[in-house]
Amino acid sequence: MGGGGRVVDYPTALAAARRRFVATGALPMDALAGDLWISRATLYRVVGNRDRLLGDVLWRLAHATLRGVTRTARESGLVGVDRLLYLSRLFRTRVARFPPVQRFLHDDPADAVRILTTSAGGVHARMVAAWAGLLRQAVDTGELDDLPYGVEETAYLLVRIGESSLYGGVLSGIVPDDRLGDDLRRAVLCGR
Repeated sequence: MGGGGRVVDYPTALAAARRRFVATGALPMDALAGDLWISRATLYRVVGNRDRLLGDVLWRLAHATLRGVTRTARESGLVGVDRLLYLSRLFRTRVARFPPVQRFLHDDPADAVRILTTSAGGVHARMVAAWAGLLRQAVDTGELDDLPYGVEETAYLLVRIGESSLYGGVLSGIVPDDRLGDDLRRAVLCGR
């Protein structure tokens, strides 16, 4: 579909991709190009590739959710490990109840797992960095004692446990046990 010389930049394409994903749980590039009134070739010149674009959409949704649950967890009155576990449970619950992500996991599991958990979409690395920031802040303020595995390692482990919990059904067909996830997170945070 030609756009008559229409110029679209990455932020514009990203905003349109986010709207389409939230509405449908998918990101077909032909449809997105139509939404933007540009050709598919132009869309790819602007965004590079679908994995990058979809990874950015999913990260922005995850980051907004993480910010929201971080505020809620702070307001809960819980501190230390209990606050971080509560924050993690809230995040998991919100993602698990977000229909677009669940549709994406159901309809396109191979792409979903690749984009969410590998370097293909950049979601995993950004989530580890976000959790490292939360952990560093908790250590710096004295809310947590030193972590047994270091900030980066702990963040990585917490994110992988969360991914297993959120995407376990797609990865292995096993329904995740939330209590086991909490026990594992506590063990990582406390070193026992």
